[in-house]
Amino acid sequence: MSNRNQLPLRLPYAPESSTVELLYRTFGDVLIPIDKVRVQYFRNLNEQTFNDQLNSGRIPLPVTTLDSSRKALKYAHIRHVAALIDIRAHKADEEQSRSTTETEPQQ
Repeated sequence: MSNRNQLPLRLPYAPESSTVELLYRTFGDVLIPIDKVRVQYFRNLNEQTFNDQLNSGRIPLPVTTLDSSRKALKYAHIRHVAALIDIRAHKADEEQSRSTTETEPQQ
């Protein structure tokens, strides 16, 4: 079943399948309510701050709804959440590698 009008899911980084699987085990669905994402991964942000950061793009996580109502529940697709986690982990790894290389004594 294909929909020619539907845009492909554009991910800046393909998430690891293990990350997607663990998220599915945690949340039990491919669409994760945005409030659950905030509680699980952004505990330091209150609801308003989290929404402001989503809207400004500071947290690069696309938000979707299943209907066009203003009161519709907001969701994040599991692959987007997984990609965000994997990207941040990759960046942390690169930063750690850079700082280790810079602090090593040269012989």
